[in-house]
Amino acid sequence: MNNMQSQRLKIWIKPGPFLPLVLLAALCLLAACSRENVPHQQVVATVNGEKIYLDEYQKRLNAQKGLLSAQALAESLNKQELLDEEILESMITEKIVLQRARELNLSVSDAELERKILDIRKDYGDNFFNLLTQQNVRYEDWREELRKEMLRDKLVAADVNAQIRVSEDEAEDYFNDHPGLCKSQARVRAAQIVVRDREKADNAKTRLQNGEDFARVAAEVSIAPEAIRGGDLGFIYRESLPDPLDKTLFHLPAGKISPVVKSDYGYHIFKVTDIQPARTRSFPECKEDVMADIRARKEDAAFTRWLDGLKLKAIVKKETHNLSRKKTK
Repeated sequence: MNNMQSQRLKIWIKPGPFLPLVLLAALCLLAACSRENVPHQQVVATVNGEKIYLDEYQKRLNAQKGLLSAQALAESLNKQELLDEEILESMITEKIVLQRARELNLSVSDAELERKILDIRKDYGDNFFNLLTQQNVRYEDWREELRKEMLRDKLVAADVNAQIRVSEDEAEDYFNDHPGLCKSQARVRAAQIVVRDREKADNAKTRLQNGEDFARVAAEVSIAPEAIRGGDLGFIYRESLPDPLDKTLFHLPAGKISPVVKSDYGYHIFKVTDIQPARTRSFPECKEDVMADIRARKEDAAFTRWLDGLKLKAIVKKETHNLSRKKTK
């Protein structure tokens, strides 16, 4: 899913699987569970016959407040009714979309889910479970929320993106109309070692000067998250890092080890592995990027039309008096 659609989806889903915005007590899309027969449950909305209960709404609202800064929370409390309405609307929209997934018989198998979890854990290494603990998220809850996120991605891919087409002629016309589109900035690929104090930095630098592998030293001593990748930062554009880090990187020849550089984060040692100067690519060189850009714009527009269409067809009944009753208690 492209970035624009991802941002739009976050309006009614959540900011990401590591953040506890959605508490999972009530939504049972993938199992045949139901709360229809639970007595004395107050309802805040009904969507195509399916109920959204006050307790799950309250959990969602409280979780949202838990993610806000003190200032943002104060601003939200001054606009409490607006926040309440936004949360309810997001839950209604989520319900509508998940109903559409059921209608198309879409699901995420346990095998698909486990493969995705393994991919995510590779990126975080041994820190994976620590991150969940720091965010106060139960692994089981995170796992099921990830399943729902994958289902929503699968739904958008099948119901929206599959119909999008971009031709080479269309891409070439777009390229000609946007002459700066394929102009790339200078960038370098680099790896770094970051440590807390100067003595550790000097020891690491000595090991490197004695011929030890940079990736090995980074994995052993660096405190930065990319240490699990041997310190690899990927490609970095000029002025994307603060001075003096930026100045060091863009004056360092490929294959050379930098001096120890101090910043607010600690002491850094860099190694540049590739240098790519600024240049303008021809259409054949950047054709795939141009087509991807056009596709992203088309998918974003199609997603908006699709979601609006689902909402128009849905039969929604709000029980806002139950929200008011909760506030007065």
